[in-house]
Amino acid sequence: MKNSAQLLLWTIAVPITFTLILATSGCATKSYARQQAAVVNQRVSKMEKKTNEEVAYLTNKHETDISQVNERISTTDMKLGEVANTAQQANSTATQAAEAADANKTQISANSTQISTLTTGVANALNYQLVEKKDVTFGFNKSELTSQGKASLNSIIQKVQALPRAEVELVGFTDPIGSERYNLALSRRRAEAVQRYMVQQKVSPYTIHIVGLGEAPAPEHLDANLRAANPNPSQKELNKLSRRVVVRVYGAGSISEGTASRSDQ
Repeated sequence: MKNSAQLLLWTIAVPITFTLILATSGCATKSYARQQAAVVNQRVSKMEKKTNEEVAYLTNKHETDISQVNERISTTDMKLGEVANTAQQANSTATQAAEAADANKTQISANSTQISTLTTGVANALNYQLVEKKDVTFGFNKSELTSQGKASLNSIIQKVQALPRAEVELVGFTDPIGSERYNLALSRRRAEAVQRYMVQQKVSPYTIHIVGLGEAPAPEHLDANLRAANPNPSQKELNKLSRRVVVRVYGAGSISEGTASRSDQ
């Protein structure tokens, strides 16, 4: 009986004791768990805060970088627009320059033609040529013009008046009879007589140049003409040939009309 009571007591006491132990042990475990959870939560909060701060920093930096990139893109677009505008202006300027160059080329070509024409004209204007030559004869020891001499001069005067820039040369001669000094003066008086008549017929005295050569030999062309007709002329014929004024007319072309026309007479 006693043993049964003890067994019953152990049977009741052990579960109660185990239960008390478990209860006591469970309270301790929950408190520890709460402490550990608090520590973990604190660490999680710190990590969350840090993470949030890093995320905020990264987000802000990302937004700042995007803003800077957008600003650079905008600046680049603006610069590209300026470059395009500058290029367009440059193309327009180049086109205008090309057009101006073409116009200048045309003008230069026209000017070159005008210069060439003017150069040719100036060369013609300076290129004096013998365009007329005649001989006016005189009587023995005379310096007055004969009617035949005036007729010869009239044809020359017409030629001179037709040329805009004519120059006239008058060279007087005499035969060898008389002194050299007297013949020199006589040859000049004959040239002056021709000059005076030409001036009376409206030829400018500034275009006439005179010289007296006295008893110098007769001009070669006259002597040749005389000897062609008479291979053995007498001294009298040669003397008559020497009493004359040789008239030479020189002309130069005008700048616009070309060279002066030359006479074959």
